[in-house]
Amino acid sequence: MRSFWRFSGLVAALFMAMFTVQRHLFLAFSHQHLVGISWRDILQSHLHGLPMDLSATGYMLLLASLFAVPMLFSRSKALRKSFRFTLVACIVLSALVNVVDIGLFDAWGVKIDRKALSYLRYPAEVAGATSVGRMAMLLLVAGVQCLFFLFLLKKIDLLEEDFRKVRSRARIVTAVLFPALCLLAARGGPQDLPISKSWAWFSRYPVLNLAAMNSVWNLLETTVEPAEFSENPYAFMPDADAKKLFAQGHRHTGGPDDRIIEVQRPNILLIMLESWTADVIEPLGGDSGVTPQFTRLCKEGMLFTNFYSTGFRTEQGLCALISGFPSQPTTTIIRKYGKFDRLPSVVRTLDSAGYTSRYYYAGDVSFANTRAYLDAMGFDKVYDENAFPIERRTRWGAYDEELFNFHLRDARTATVPFFQIIMTSTSHEPFDAPVHEGFEGSDGNLYRNTVHYTDRCLGAFLDSAKSQPWYANTLIFIVADHGHYLPHNLPQYSAARHRIPFLVTGGALKNDLRGSSNATFGSHVDFPVTLLAQLNLPHSQFPWGRDLFSNATPHTAYWTFNNGFGIADSTQQVVFDDRSKRVIEIRDSSRTADEQRLLNAGKAELQLLLDRYMEFDQ
Repeated sequence: MRSFWRFSGLVAALFMAMFTVQRHLFLAFSHQHLVGISWRDILQSHLHGLPMDLSATGYMLLLASLFAVPMLFSRSKALRKSFRFTLVACIVLSALVNVVDIGLFDAWGVKIDRKALSYLRYPAEVAGATSVGRMAMLLLVAGVQCLFFLFLLKKIDLLEEDFRKVRSRARIVTAVLFPALCLLAARGGPQDLPISKSWAWFSRYPVLNLAAMNSVWNLLETTVEPAEFSENPYAFMPDADAKKLFAQGHRHTGGPDDRIIEVQRPNILLIMLESWTADVIEPLGGDSGVTPQFTRLCKEGMLFTNFYSTGFRTEQGLCALISGFPSQPTTTIIRKYGKFDRLPSVVRTLDSAGYTSRYYYAGDVSFANTRAYLDAMGFDKVYDENAFPIERRTRWGAYDEELFNFHLRDARTATVPFFQIIMTSTSHEPFDAPVHEGFEGSDGNLYRNTVHYTDRCLGAFLDSAKSQPWYANTLIFIVADHGHYLPHNLPQYSAARHRIPFLVTGGALKNDLRGSSNATFGSHVDFPVTLLAQLNLPHSQFPWGRDLFSNATPHTAYWTFNNGFGIADSTQQVVFDDRSKRVIEIRDSSRTADEQRLLNAGKAELQLLLDRYMEFDQ
């Protein structure tokens, strides 16, 4: 039996070496997130990853044992072929999962999770989110991995022995002991509790924690875990305490202290800008020259300087803007039937006040279940790529210029007062639209290039809109659907990544507010309450939001990311990672009282958010 055990040991060593190489690759491709991190901390990532590597190896060999154990009692060629095929499949799967995780971390700051897997129903859109060059490079990396480790596997293949010649006792002992050892490795050892993701969480740097978390193990855990929660994963405190803290932070007044509109029932136009971040908005302290038209528009409107996205996906921002419902760390309510259709809707409230409604998008509006959500929210008309002839398109739909032009034509037929949303798309990843705006080269410049294009289209659209009969009576809100890690390679959890532009302009805005700024902290979820309060319409059905123009309301910005949240106000800023159970970003470490106050408020909000999310099924 020595050859069997020797081969098994060599295969285990091969898998462990493969996982180490893949961890190096993950860190190498994420090098921009390692700035300021010591080599000692990076080495700790490898050391903390070893138990999970061993667990993943145990699972792979346990699967292979389904064929290896019968081979001890049979000379069947089919068994041997199946055994080798299983090992080959494990190597190929591991290589593919490794490069998928590299791509996911680059875009979302996560490894494969249930939210990412839910996008597999949209393969074309998933492929469209990555440039051809980037995808080719990742596939090349996966291919080289496969060739190298399959070559090593072939070199150590020692299973040509006829084990039937070995004593029966030795074969029986091996048949019992081999799967048992695999199972022991898979659970992480003989300790009471099996291995979990928390074993990989050791650092305040998420990139090191994710590197330590074995990709194959994470995929297995993600696919077998329950699809939804059986209990609230964020139960930080007694319900009474959470509700008390939430009530203190969401005090509602009778109406806004500041009126921003000249008329009682203005038209409402909401323009959502794909992936715009404050880092490319000069009036917000961002790069100069990227959004000159937006800078010009700021002189005609009121700019919020402390506005944050609720999440990092379009559907999260959309759901917060229409339903006032915050994003969730590991799920997306817009794709959950029986949940999203029970959300409140600013569209329905406006409809009861005589408003008509339209939604404009130049791509596939069914992506991420958006069409079903918009229909459930009560939109009168939803326009997508099939609504008008398209001359030029990106992977995500028609160019923004064509979308804006279509709106100018269609809005002439709209019954007033109206509520309309325009959702742009040209500045979506992978930022490969062949527009030439003067930015060349790096990923950061590719991003700046497409944002500059959308900015130019936005300026031209609003200049044309001013000559339309509806403009003088229209309040226009311009906001990003979410931020982006580019152009400065920000981590997914950071406050800076979630800080986005929010501008109020249009003919219905009071003249004395033009060219002003507002330092109130807020996020997407505040839009329904703020808008309806200005229109003197009921808004109690939106408990998560606050009226941005109410001086008596405590104002905070709140966002979530994968298993964590961030919260900020005028005194402090806190980012909390639930896996490591620690604060991983803070604005001012000397303000400990404000840190604890915001941390408790954020925990209470997340706990009640998941309570409400789960209640929708009941």
